[in-house]
Amino acid sequence: MNQKTVLVIEDDRSIARLAEIILNGKGLQTHLCLDATNAVQIAQRVHPDLIILDIHMPRRSGISILKRLQQDESTRVIPVIVNSVLTRRQSIDQLKKMGASDFVPKGAGIDALVDRVLFHLEPE
Repeated sequence: MNQKTVLVIEDDRSIARLAEIILNGKGLQTHLCLDATNAVQIAQRVHPDLIILDIHMPRRSGISILKRLQQDESTRVIPVIVNSVLTRRQSIDQLKKMGASDFVPKGAGIDALVDRVLFHLEPE
């Protein structure tokens, strides 16, 4: 069985590193992208099984990254879990319409995020 890969696109180094440590502990390979400007290129190169995406980042928003991922044939099939401080139902619904597979508010904690990652990576 191939090891599943997760790309974490998050500008907060401590959040990204914590996700990396916990996901690695669950047997997943992780790649961190702390600078959103290269996120789409990294996703195209790594072709992860799942992407965790922050929305509020400097230089490039997670929304623009989500749009680019959805426009590219090689990345549109990758599930994207948005992990953000957004809490308005309208914003969350809009992200899902744009192609996000799931949404986990940052206030829910890392365990909630990991649970959703594992849910999406379970064999069908």
